[in-house]
Amino acid sequence: MIDYFALLQQPRRPWLDAEELKQKYHQLAAQAHPDRQSIDSKNPNTDFARLNDAYRVLLDPKLRLHHLLSLEGMSLAGDKDVPDKLGDLFAQTGTFIHEVDRLLKETKEANSALSKSLLQSEILEKQSRTKDLLDRLNMLYQGALQELQALDRIWSGDRQQVLSAMRDMYQRLAYLTRWISQIEERQFQLSI
Repeated sequence: MIDYFALLQQPRRPWLDAEELKQKYHQLAAQAHPDRQSIDSKNPNTDFARLNDAYRVLLDPKLRLHHLLSLEGMSLAGDKDVPDKLGDLFAQTGTFIHEVDRLLKETKEANSALSKSLLQSEILEKQSRTKDLLDRLNMLYQGALQELQALDRIWSGDRQQVLSAMRDMYQRLAYLTRWISQIEERQFQLSI
C-alpha cells in the first residue's frame, strides 16, 4: 500500500491543514507533471497519477481516516453497523428518502396538468423538509470534523484509544457523507 502521507510529505495525522496540503501538492505535481518529465523517464504519468490520488484521498476527511487506519493496521471490513449517535437519524433519513422517491415517481407518472398541480403542495413540503434535513446532516458533519480535530490534538497520546475513536469517527463520516449526497440528489430532483 502506498503511504499517501509520505508521498505528499505530510505527517501521518487524522487532521491536515487543507491549504498546506494544497501548496505541497501543487509543488510536487509541478515537478512530476508529464510535460516536465524527461523522455527517458520510465513512466512519468505514474508519479503524477499517484500524486493526484494521494491529494484526493488526503483532502477528504473520510478517505484520509480510512487510509490512516489502514496504514495503522486497523481493519474496517465488516463495520456496517450504524453508529449509535446516528441511529435515530438513520431511520428518519431512510424513510424520508423513500417518501421523496415515491413522490418523484408519482410526479414522473403524472400525465395531466391537474395531476401535476395536485402534487405541487407535497413537492413544496418535501423541498422544505429536504432543506431542513440537509442542514441537520451538514451540522452533524461539521461537528464530526471538529471532533476529528480534537482527536488530532491527542494523536500522539494513547494511540489505541485514539485509533478506536477514529474508527468510530470514520463510520460516522461514511454515513453522513452518503446521506448528504443522497439528500442533495433528491433536493436537485425535486427542483426540476
